[in-house]
Amino acid sequence: MAQGRAIGRFEAALGVVGVLTLVTSYLLITGQNPGPAVLDWFDRLGALSSPAPAWETRLGGRPEYAVVSGRVVVVFGRGRVDVRDVRTGAEVWARDVPWAAVAGADSAAVVVVGRPNQKGFEVLDPGTQAVQWSDEQAVAVWTYRDVVLAMTCPGVTGCTLAAHEPIRGRQRWRTPVPGVGKTLAGVNHELLGSRPIESTVDSRVQGPLEGPPMLGFPLDSKVQVVDLQSGQLVRDARGDNTTRVVVVAGRLLYSHAERREGHCRYTLEARDPVNGSAVWRTDGYDLRTASGAGCEQRRDPMGGGNTLSAIRGDNLEVLLDAYDGREVWVGKPGQTVLATDGLTAVIRSADGKSIIGWDIAGGVDLWQRPAHESADVALTRYSVVIVDGRNGRVVAVEPGTGRVLTDAKTPAQVIGVGADGLLLASGRNIGLVTYGSTSG
Repeated sequence: MAQGRAIGRFEAALGVVGVLTLVTSYLLITGQNPGPAVLDWFDRLGALSSPAPAWETRLGGRPEYAVVSGRVVVVFGRGRVDVRDVRTGAEVWARDVPWAAVAGADSAAVVVVGRPNQKGFEVLDPGTQAVQWSDEQAVAVWTYRDVVLAMTCPGVTGCTLAAHEPIRGRQRWRTPVPGVGKTLAGVNHELLGSRPIESTVDSRVQGPLEGPPMLGFPLDSKVQVVDLQSGQLVRDARGDNTTRVVVVAGRLLYSHAERREGHCRYTLEARDPVNGSAVWRTDGYDLRTASGAGCEQRRDPMGGGNTLSAIRGDNLEVLLDAYDGREVWVGKPGQTVLATDGLTAVIRSADGKSIIGWDIAGGVDLWQRPAHESADVALTRYSVVIVDGRNGRVVAVEPGTGRVLTDAKTPAQVIGVGADGLLLASGRNIGLVTYGSTSG
């Protein structure tokens, strides 16, 4: 049997070589590029996963990520949004757009799409494509579970930021914001806060997050701090090459790095954005914001919720509460943080052979399971997704218990995570692997 499998793999390899030979000959004879057609053919080869998806379908373009919203899946690609029935994969509607995103919560979510002229947007019902409300002037938009922010800039400077309810568009507040807001054009331009810990799974798959208490807008070479509840522009702050200023957990956080004795020396200080008073200060925590010989501050810190990932002076990884500066988790030598949402953290063990679910508030391990040292993790509201590319497996477990929800063999990418399962994609093919299905 082993010999038969080896022969089968050899014949498959010969087949691929034969196809490549034909492609080369076709190109030389006709001068035409058959690449798109060949890529399309390769996309169709092989199963998407084992066990097979509950449904599988093919899109008009390659997807980047997807968000499950009620009974539909909203799939985002470059210049296009496709909406599919989550139960069957059947097309509900599709549209070519400059950009798109989801706002609102679960079954009350909406799809926000940009207008073709790069100004303004429409807010659509995911199930019907009906326009719920629109804005004809906004140049920049940010989408959250509880609010849609729209920035309008009539001139070169002097912009206005408005907050709207996601479904009906009722305006909650409107406030002037100084600076050249057009530099933030489009949807969900990065603001000055924390960024998710890097993963091969797009952080947008879990859908929009709750809006934080304060937001930091990078305008006019400063951090313009806006209170998300009142809309008040409470303060502006300025960093420099060695000081990174971000807004996390309602605090104005200053990460300062100074080169001394051949090393970067770090200081963290948190201030109240309203009155500017210092709340907490500590030394020796590297938020991974600095790089280069001069300890230049070039990146925002990584974390999730109120929690920041840092390296302590003794080279141990820790999680800090940005609100009060407490260490909420201290790793053992060799342990690393793979993901956190501020409530739960997923840790790689020191020997690299397992991952651990950690309850931040309780300070205890929730679960532990084996995983390859190169396995990647995404932490979502619905499941912890473990991507083991080396072994071609994707496993989803419950965040609180570690109970296996799905265990699939697949060469595909995870592009969406919902209450019913994982959305996989290979080329233009997508499919839903439901929770409860395993490859055995």
